[in-house]
Amino acid sequence: MNKRRLPEWTRHALDLSAGHRYYPLVVALIAFVSTATFTFPFAIVLIPAVLIAPRRWLMLGLLTGIASGVGGAVLVQIFHFFGRETVLAHYPELVDTESWRLASAWLQDYGLVALAVIAGSPLPQTPAIFFYSLADPSVPGVLLAVGLGKSVKYVFLAWLTARLPARFIHYQ
Repeated sequence: MNKRRLPEWTRHALDLSAGHRYYPLVVALIAFVSTATFTFPFAIVLIPAVLIAPRRWLMLGLLTGIASGVGGAVLVQIFHFFGRETVLAHYPELVDTESWRLASAWLQDYGLVALAVIAGSPLPQTPAIFFYSLADPSVPGVLLAVGLGKSVKYVFLAWLTARLPARFIHYQ
């Protein structure tokens, strides 16, 4: 899939719900699904969502950050439940990346603070969540760390998109 291309089902969901008051909740649900399944980067949804409803940028950023935190906590539980061998059998490329090595080093040194920084950065968070799930994970800690990191990141991205829409118009 082209990472700059919005999945068709998400475009349809955004178009159908854009005029309704529950629009931020629909976008938050997409953020949860994106984080819990790590099928596509959520920023490709957030930018068009803000372009559709620029006055809702703050609510979109906050709700999607919280939903991503919940998705991250669910993902930790899934990884922890299935175990290292099962996950690596399905996704062997996870441990062979530079982001895996960086995330594991940061998490060993700084724990949940590193997870919050990784979640708020452009780095992929899935390797960090997977590595963290191999230890004795704190699900509320993941919820807080990923939720806080993603909220900061998504509020900033939503603000930028609302303030400078011409820079982001190619995402639609």
